[in-house]
Amino acid sequence: MTFYIGCAVWAHDDWAGNFFPPGTPANARLSSYTRRLTCVELNSSFYAMPQVLTVKKWADETPDTFRFSPKFPKTITHTAQLKDVDTQARTFVGTMRLLGPRLGPLMLQLPPSFSPKRIPFLASFLENLPSGVQVSVEVRHLDFFTPDGEAELHDCLNAFGAGRAILDSRPSHETDSAEADDRQGRKPKVPLVTDPLQKFAVVRYVSSPVAEENTPYWDEWAPRVATWIDEGRDIYFFVHCAVEVHSPQFARTFYERVRALRPVLPPLPWDETDQPPVENLTQLPLF
Repeated sequence: MTFYIGCAVWAHDDWAGNFFPPGTPANARLSSYTRRLTCVELNSSFYAMPQVLTVKKWADETPDTFRFSPKFPKTITHTAQLKDVDTQARTFVGTMRLLGPRLGPLMLQLPPSFSPKRIPFLASFLENLPSGVQVSVEVRHLDFFTPDGEAELHDCLNAFGAGRAILDSRPSHETDSAEADDRQGRKPKVPLVTDPLQKFAVVRYVSSPVAEENTPYWDEWAPRVATWIDEGRDIYFFVHCAVEVHSPQFARTFYERVRALRPVLPPLPWDETDQPPVENLTQLPLF
């Protein structure tokens, strides 16, 4: 069991001088990120397949204990909707495997138009993937959240050892914050499903930019994650925020909430890194 915590990206200009120490150059942001958090959702691979040399560079700049969770390119998931993409998918998996032990679950994010009627394409896609990789599938079509659609989806995922990515976008839709602009509209409002199916769990938590508004959700999530820890799952928890400056701080706070319930968890690398205290973090209640 390992509990990994991180954000959707490892670099953001608004992090300069707070999450990243003042003066951190752009080419050192990845290594600086890994000295604070323990995983990243590789969102950039959704828009373009990374070059081999780039992936090797990422591996060289990160410790073996760090984890990347890359998204399959949108040309596979959204443009082709998993049809006739076996060669492209194998190339992507082969490139991501250059990360070595740093490779976490691959994230297959399907578009809202991908309905249960297309499950045969999902089954064929999963069946033809190279062996030995973990895949977490995120669905957005509302028919997957009905009893019949969910049962059909879970049967397919279980047949190939794939997990179900968990999206919790409730905080972003229920916030009263003026900071939460229309960027939040990109994250769908779907029912919360909390069964990851496999021995690994991928959670995408879309936060409110107001710390206090996240408290009831964190109160709900921390015991759930603690239970998964007891069950021996590997957990990848990604914190998103429309106001990206808050994401690392929120991730750190949530990790400490879970660690308060399961003290066996190691401290974050952040706790061992020389850095002035984060002002916003001290204002967030841990219990």
